[in-house]
Amino acid sequence: MGFLKLLTNKEFWVIILRGIILYILLFLVVIIGLKIYTHHGKSFPVPDFKGVSIDRAEEIADSRDLFIEIVDSTFVPYLPKGSVIEQYPHPNVNVKKNRTIFLTINAFNQAKVEMPNVVGVSYRQGKTTLESRGLRVGRLIYKPDFAKNNILNQMYKGKDIEPETEIVKGSSIDLILGNGYSRSNLPVPDLKKSIYNQAISEINDSYFNVGRTYFDTTIHNYTDTLNAFVWKQRPEYSSTARLMMGAKIDMWLTLDKSKVASNDTESDSADNQFE
Repeated sequence: MGFLKLLTNKEFWVIILRGIILYILLFLVVIIGLKIYTHHGKSFPVPDFKGVSIDRAEEIADSRDLFIEIVDSTFVPYLPKGSVIEQYPHPNVNVKKNRTIFLTINAFNQAKVEMPNVVGVSYRQGKTTLESRGLRVGRLIYKPDFAKNNILNQMYKGKDIEPETEIVKGSSIDLILGNGYSRSNLPVPDLKKSIYNQAISEINDSYFNVGRTYFDTTIHNYTDTLNAFVWKQRPEYSSTARLMMGAKIDMWLTLDKSKVASNDTESDSADNQFE
């Protein structure tokens, strides 16, 4: 009887109704709150900052609720000073608001280093010394001398350069090498699939010079060049191909991996014709 009386009590149903309304309101608040939170944490692609000035990069970052931080700088003579060279996270990677994008920019001032003395040492030792100072090997010029591949002279922009002379970091140093009083023919290196700087190093380490470099339409800037790889070379590589020391090797660069596969197929077909 007490329970039936409770069911007929008006105040009891008012309390139940208030509880249901409160439950519905709490449910709606939670659902709406989750939607707002989810939208707030929604990710979006990182814009491409490469090639733009640091001022423009800040404007782009502000418009996307991102922060930028310069973590490194290096000098590339082909690019505008203060422009972005590299970034992390990379373009089109999804991030959320308030993420910090770390940038490497092209330095405003060219760093300088002292020219080392590489005269009198072997080419390989001289190359290691130059690279440790942030310098690069330029042309290899052979002259008659009994000391084969020893450095006879060091030159910068066509003139002799004395040790301890300050020059721009990243400069190319031409080396005069002895040919051992011979006209040696050396094996042509296989450059295919090597990235740009690696290919240059392989050419120099084989005692040849870099000839013409051809870029296809996939390469738009200096960063692309650094990431590009060789899909074709002249003279072509073969087990019997040889060149005189100091000869030039041309190379074709791309970012399109299908070109390498296509060129491999053509080379295999050509080889099969002679089997």
